[in-house]
Amino acid sequence: MPCTYLGIDQSYSRCAIVAYTPATRRAEVERFDFSPKKSGKGPQRLAHVHRVLREYFEAQRLAGPVGAIAYEGYAYGAKFKREELGELGGVMRLALVQTWPLDLLHTVAPSSVKKFVTGSGRADKDKMLLAVYMRWKYEAPDHDTADAYTLARIAAALGSDEPPDLKFQREVLDTIRQPMPALRKKEA
Repeated sequence: MPCTYLGIDQSYSRCAIVAYTPATRRAEVERFDFSPKKSGKGPQRLAHVHRVLREYFEAQRLAGPVGAIAYEGYAYGAKFKREELGELGGVMRLALVQTWPLDLLHTVAPSSVKKFVTGSGRADKDKMLLAVYMRWKYEAPDHDTADAYTLARIAAALGSDEPPDLKFQREVLDTIRQPMPALRKKEA
């Protein structure tokens, strides 16, 4: 059975997940509306997001082998709703680690997502949509799905099912694979 790779783009009110299978070039998209209007507020919302994601991840796990999962990390420096985004990100990570071993999970900085498809870590949303189409002939319906699709392609490259041809893509993978260097203590 061929391996599937997951790419996850989560924002304050939405979540796009792409399940990409290189062997068949098939990409299945799932979009969730996690807005407070649909999901409630506070702990009720977090419990809802966790339950929905756990059910989705468990269904993917049971459907067949998953080779790697790449999800977009936090946009450090973002000012709006950062606490709520942190809570939602934490709930998503909890659902992931409850379903798969840690070695399958890869956090990808937003700038690395952009660089993997465009060659630049500073591409805007419209450029991302176009770049995804130009590079892979995948017509994403929105920028969340374009990011999730790119993350799924990163996961496939990390799983070695699709080794990258381009230098900037290899640089992105090297960055993801290298653990963060330990912070040095200041000498007094």
